[in-house]
Amino acid sequence: MTLYGLRHFFASNCLSHNIPITDVAEWMGHKGIDVTFKIYRHLMPGSIGQAAQVLDLGLAA
Repeated sequence: MTLYGLRHFFASNCLSHNIPITDVAEWMGHKGIDVTFKIYRHLMPGSIGQAAQVLDLGLAA
């Protein structure tokens, strides 16, 4: 186990438990969420579909 491995585990665990990427990026010390997103976007595959559902519900109301 390396320090990098622990950082990766922490970020992966946070994102897979729906903690906002903005918070994770800040905790990881990234200058912006673009770095975090490029590395960890594979952990958020349902986020686009989930966002579409929220928008659909809002438009239907």
